[in-house]
Amino acid sequence: MKQKLQTMPRVPSAFAWILVLSLVFNQFAIGNISAHMGMGIPLSFGALFGIAPAHAAEIVMPMLNTDGKTTNLQFMPTISPPSTTKSKSLVGQAQATMTGQGAPFYAPQGIRFEDPIGAQSAWGSYEKLPLSSDLEARYQRLIDQFTCNFCCGSPADVTKNRFCACAHAQAARGFFRYLLKTYSNTYTDKQLFGEAYRWQAAWYPRGAAEDYLLATGHGDVLGHKTHGGAGADGFHGMMK
Repeated sequence: MKQKLQTMPRVPSAFAWILVLSLVFNQFAIGNISAHMGMGIPLSFGALFGIAPAHAAEIVMPMLNTDGKTTNLQFMPTISPPSTTKSKSLVGQAQATMTGQGAPFYAPQGIRFEDPIGAQSAWGSYEKLPLSSDLEARYQRLIDQFTCNFCCGSPADVTKNRFCACAHAQAARGFFRYLLKTYSNTYTDKQLFGEAYRWQAAWYPRGAAEDYLLATGHGDVLGHKTHGGAGADGFHGMMK
């Protein structure tokens, strides 16, 4: 009598594994797309394993709500990439994502992220730079939307950049004027907002890191000290 051969379990082929990984990656991609359409915080492999996600040219920043007094946290594109500093801590990752590194290509000589005080003074010197009428109109729109979150105003009444007399606000106005004068319409308003806020993160590293951690689901790491525009709850309308 012939013995019945015992069949071995079939090992998934390389193609099958590739298909499974592709489906998993696709789900994460859908999560990121949904988030950028206003349907939630982006989901990433980093977030899944408890690591704050880092985007190549993107940060988290407060943007005005329709009430003109409070802000919400949004992902915003930047011009320069984040710092390449590696850190195993969530705080270190947040700070590296929010802060630039070295001398960005667009900046006048001597302006570096590693010298925030010197950069603040240098950018401020461009506040009176003349612009064409169309660029001046665009500049006025930018400073009417960009907010000063950590020095002035209150949680329920944030100060717009145009009304802030602090040195960092002057630096932001000089930054906008210089970029508009030098690069005209090369960059979008969103990129200018994001890049200007990268400098704010250099001047207010803890506040910027707190907002980033809050927006990426790690608000309990540093806590969140309320600041201008953070709203009555102190958390930009988000839960801890």
